[in-house]
Amino acid sequence: MEAIFGSLWLPCLICFVAGIVLLVTELCLPGFGLAGCTGIVCFLAVIVMQYLTNSPTAATLVSAVMAAIIVLLVVVFVRSINHGALFRSPIVLKDRIDGEATSVSDGKNTELIGKTGIVETTLRPSGTVLIDGKRYTVKAQASFVEKGSTVTVAAVEGLDILVE
Repeated sequence: MEAIFGSLWLPCLICFVAGIVLLVTELCLPGFGLAGCTGIVCFLAVIVMQYLTNSPTAATLVSAVMAAIIVLLVVVFVRSINHGALFRSPIVLKDRIDGEATSVSDGKNTELIGKTGIVETTLRPSGTVLIDGKRYTVKAQASFVEKGSTVTVAAVEGLDILVE
């Protein structure tokens, strides 16, 4: 080993293996990139040690091997995101919200305008009102309405039901 990698072959090997382990850890666990950055620093340390103690040819060889390993890890990671274990992982969001899912101006509650209801919780200015046997979360146009008062739906603005 010493003939190929020079006198620092053991620290180079340790940094190389640590770099691979840290990059694989970064690919498999969610985080802030600390493990991946540390793995790259380990790879750079191997290149510098090879360049300073052995020869630029050995440093180039080590660089090529590291680049191949990094490319292989990225390919495995991308494939795993699309079809593998990461795709089935609970940390990957698969749900979508379409434009029709939550329209602010859907007009569902416009039929309530003019109806009266009983205040179930004090409106300060929002609370719960019972209209036609169904509970609605409303906002009072006044700043305060007592529990048990009768209110009338004045307007529906987006998702807000305004009472007076």
